[in-house]
Amino acid sequence: MAELILNHDWADSLGPIQEWPAALRSALSICLNSSFPSAIYWGPEMRLLYNDSWAPIPADRHPWALGRPAAEVWSDIWEVVGPQFDSVMATGIGLSTYDQLLPIMRNGVQTETYWNYSFTPIRDEFGAICGIFNQGNETTAAVLARRQAQEEIVRLGRLFAQAPAAIAILEGPSHIFKLVNPAYEALVQRSDLVGRPVADALPEVQDQGFISLLDTVYTTQKPYQGKSVPIELVSPEGERQARYLDFVYQPVIDATGQSVGIFVQASDVTEAATAMAALRDSEQRFEAIVNSIDQMIWSTRPDGYHDYFNQRWYEYTGVSEGFTDGSEWENVFHPDDRTETRAKWLHSLETGEPYHVEYRLRHRSGVYRWVIGRAQCVRDKNGEISRWYGTCTDIHDLKVAEEARQLLLRELNHRVKNLFAITAGMINMTARSSPSVGEMAKSLHGRLQALAKAHHLIQPAIIAGSSVAETVAFHTLLEEILSPHLADRDRQVTLKGPEILLGPHASTSFALIFHELATNAAKYGPFRDAEGRLDVRWRMDKDALHLEWQENVALPEIKAPSQEGFGSKLARTSAIHQLGGSIDFEWLPAGVNIALTAAGERLGR
Repeated sequence: MAELILNHDWADSLGPIQEWPAALRSALSICLNSSFPSAIYWGPEMRLLYNDSWAPIPADRHPWALGRPAAEVWSDIWEVVGPQFDSVMATGIGLSTYDQLLPIMRNGVQTETYWNYSFTPIRDEFGAICGIFNQGNETTAAVLARRQAQEEIVRLGRLFAQAPAAIAILEGPSHIFKLVNPAYEALVQRSDLVGRPVADALPEVQDQGFISLLDTVYTTQKPYQGKSVPIELVSPEGERQARYLDFVYQPVIDATGQSVGIFVQASDVTEAATAMAALRDSEQRFEAIVNSIDQMIWSTRPDGYHDYFNQRWYEYTGVSEGFTDGSEWENVFHPDDRTETRAKWLHSLETGEPYHVEYRLRHRSGVYRWVIGRAQCVRDKNGEISRWYGTCTDIHDLKVAEEARQLLLRELNHRVKNLFAITAGMINMTARSSPSVGEMAKSLHGRLQALAKAHHLIQPAIIAGSSVAETVAFHTLLEEILSPHLADRDRQVTLKGPEILLGPHASTSFALIFHELATNAAKYGPFRDAEGRLDVRWRMDKDALHLEWQENVALPEIKAPSQEGFGSKLARTSAIHQLGGSIDFEWLPAGVNIALTAAGERLGR
């Protein structure tokens, strides 16, 4: 502004700067060096000069306003400030005003503005008033904020009186009622509260701990919130009434940080609390019922989102609560069963038809067990599905028993067919090696007896519920299984390995496997003629039995089968599941090599 003043043409107004009077120069020096918005109105026309802090006040009139008469610059508010200028110039008495309304034109629009400003007369060396020194700042934002706050206070006062919640303001350490709304009076059934301490107005709450709680809030300045807190209030007739309240004690703190009172807001939630207590009681009875049965129970929303499982589900699966909510329940299904199970579940969700499926569920032990899942939907009065309720029932033992029964029926059929084939082979083999019919009959009779004895060894696996009480020697078991098929045992078979005693279950499993291998050897392998050989060797190594079964035929006619037959599947199942081991086949033109393993801990079973 100093630069603008120096460069301004003052010829038609105040004259050359070097000829300005000392009083103007002195006042202008103070103005330009002040950090507060300051201006000078000089001479009869009140020509305007101002500093940098004052420059934003005329807004778009700056710098046009520099050097112009006050009446021209402030033509829009001259009816307010003009008389003020005239009074100061005429009387020499300064003027100060606060939050003065000035309807200034801004951007072509008359705008409501408010100002704090002062007019101070400037005198020359002879005491004559030559101008006015002006300082001030705009207070529009503060005035409007105070106005809005006052309006908000009025509005809150109306809301306070009309609020459905019980509201009161307590004052001082004695908790004197300063203000209460109608809802508060209705809650406590009293209207003579204002001006009285809480302990006097509501004596029944004294022994219930509420006065002590108010003291703590007032002293510590920490708010307190109560949820469904029981309270006994006394009616005007003297009847004690049990209620439940949600309430807040909020300390009221003044500008110095001191407690001056407490704001109280309370809501009567007796009906809701009573209903919730009844609901909790109902839920507890429901939980007791659904957790007292062996079945797993679950429930979903109409869209199939799983949001409830009973305790049996978590005990059975071993997962943490909430782990299988939503669609995460599929994670405990066997991977091979998920696609079919999900398809049936989606079909039920779309159609409302009952859900029924069998699948394998991961048990807490890590083993997948068969369960049957069922669910029914519940519909609302409009026929829309509102909920799904379902159960899971463990059927693993039944499923395994049924599979075992079917397997044994197939095994029985397989064995009967094999018996006819073996018998026919025995007749042909005996006929070729017997010199007479008598010798043939005698030899065939012996072999059939051996076959019957070998068949007896696998009887426990075929007849459910039977068992072999005594142990069986491994070497003896092999000999009895192989003997019906041999014309010359010493020349055709080599058995070599340590003596091992087998328990009833292990001996049955080995009998099934060796019976299958011996039958195949008689039908396709080395026992078809007298030139074939079988070498069987076994050993114990690191708590496991290792057996090698090597067949050699006279003519290289052996070919690997195109698919695994039932007997081979049965042998593999027995080796893996009953003996905890494995069985592998190597097909060679001159015979087949079989590697069998069994866990040592299962041999004595």
